[in-house]
Amino acid sequence: MESFRGIVASGGVALGPARVWRRLVVNPNLGQKTDAPAEEHRRLDLALSETRRQLEELRTQLQDRLGQDHATILDAQLLILDDETFLGQVREAIDDQRLRAEAAFSRAMSEALVPLDLSGDALFRERMTDFRDVEQRVIRALSDHVSTLPTLEEPCILVSSDLTPSETAGLDFEKILGFCIDGGSDTGHTAIIARSLGVPALVGLRRASQEIRHESMLALDGELGVVHSDPDPAVIRRFESRIRRRQGAQRRLAGLQTLPAVTTDGHRIALSANIEVPEEIDIAVRNGAEAIGLVRTEYFYFRHEVLPNEDEQLGEYLDVLRRAQGRSVTFRVLDVGGDKLLAAVGGVREYNPFLGLRGARFLLANPEILRTQLRALYRASVEGPMRLMLPMICDLTEMLAFEDHARRVRESLLEEGHDFDTEVPLGIMIETPAAVAMAEELAARAEFFSLGTNDLTQYVLAVDRSNLRVSRFAQPQHPAVLRAIRDAVRAADRGRIPVASCGDMGSNPVLAMLLIGLGVQGISASAASIPALKEAIRSISFADAQAWAEEATSLSTVEEVDAFLRNKTHGLLREFVSRSKASGGDREPGDEA
Repeated sequence: MESFRGIVASGGVALGPARVWRRLVVNPNLGQKTDAPAEEHRRLDLALSETRRQLEELRTQLQDRLGQDHATILDAQLLILDDETFLGQVREAIDDQRLRAEAAFSRAMSEALVPLDLSGDALFRERMTDFRDVEQRVIRALSDHVSTLPTLEEPCILVSSDLTPSETAGLDFEKILGFCIDGGSDTGHTAIIARSLGVPALVGLRRASQEIRHESMLALDGELGVVHSDPDPAVIRRFESRIRRRQGAQRRLAGLQTLPAVTTDGHRIALSANIEVPEEIDIAVRNGAEAIGLVRTEYFYFRHEVLPNEDEQLGEYLDVLRRAQGRSVTFRVLDVGGDKLLAAVGGVREYNPFLGLRGARFLLANPEILRTQLRALYRASVEGPMRLMLPMICDLTEMLAFEDHARRVRESLLEEGHDFDTEVPLGIMIETPAAVAMAEELAARAEFFSLGTNDLTQYVLAVDRSNLRVSRFAQPQHPAVLRAIRDAVRAADRGRIPVASCGDMGSNPVLAMLLIGLGVQGISASAASIPALKEAIRSISFADAQAWAEEATSLSTVEEVDAFLRNKTHGLLREFVSRSKASGGDREPGDEA
């Protein structure tokens, strides 16, 4: 048995044969010349028309199967085919350099992609896949090559180096048990569709498509982020059991959608959802989320080649609020830098990016970007209740600077006669040790706290969670992290402001009980985990959760915390844990599965 680790793009468990697909790449002769440029223009026009026809047909298929929102993933490619500036460069190369259409198109595309390639940013570079997809389709049309998607004759786990939007759109979704992709990210097109379909998906697997054999048995764990090739019989039996439990849990948990998240002794928890892309709101609502507790607005920037203007952002934020159907939406203002470099504003790679110009530091260093976003967000508030959240705050100076920018934006909007909610709450993320240490002062100014447990764990434990060599040490149940959370919550209580959690810690039902016991009043988690979390909350008393938290924070090592939690989950919540592991929280603390 060989195992491959990647990034979870969509949770779940799958067991089935591998269907390994490798794309045929057509590489034109870039130096090939022509004596008949008029003929090359004619060939180019025909190829563009054929490529447009293919993409529009795929767009229609995707709309019929998944709806209009998913069909828009092909719009970027269609726009390329109508970009007169880009096509003008192609035609100029045909006329001036006497290049054949294939060479002229490929050269122009390479030049257009240089800025994205140099950015080094994963989200920007992912956009290159969209452009390369169009390039290959046009070149195939010019050279009479036929691109064949994998024929899926039976349910399988699709393994590939990557999938372009149009390739994903052309798949037979009914035969897909899961995705294993070498590249990509958890905000890419394949990830979005996988989450909508409810099938597990791993990305960032590097060379899995080169090393996994076609039709070999795969056991895909969309909770731990690992896929096992040719698993032994014991692993197969374990996965078969997990799949049966998940199927039973899905049927049982469906009845919890309209029920409140209330402990057995009447303590109410606000249960909301984190979203990366607007389409996930539909899943959150369907799963019973009371609100949207975190909208990561970076998505609305990275889907554009240049910084989106105020009106473009306004349209995006209005769409989010409409989808929420009156539920409160918490927008986190742009959080870039570090692992999310924004090349469009001249960002540079940093030697230690997680300690560099990111979050609040980036925004305060680029006030025009901040003010443009704040204007769009305030204007969108006419559509529904919302809150604004500031990332990576370290001290009161940064908090006051944000308040000043927000005040100036509100004043300018009033002067211009715009309608908006002047009382939109302004809160902050607690995700640095500095914010914990200064929580008393910050709670006197902020209107709410939200615990970013991913970064808080990373910074408290000095662990780069994106580094596979040390990421296993990033354990939110570590006593140091639990004590930091406890201190921040106590400061919020003294400041009489609400505190919630919006990190991955809250998506684990067992760890969510610790958060509740520590005094967290709301949990925002992945949309898929909400039913299991609601069942967990309704299965335990608040008094027991408090006792858990008090004991866990008094322990000295993460191993002691894991042992304590295992003992409790086999006692007080034994029945619940056996069920919740099947419905989104497959991994217990200390469980290496």
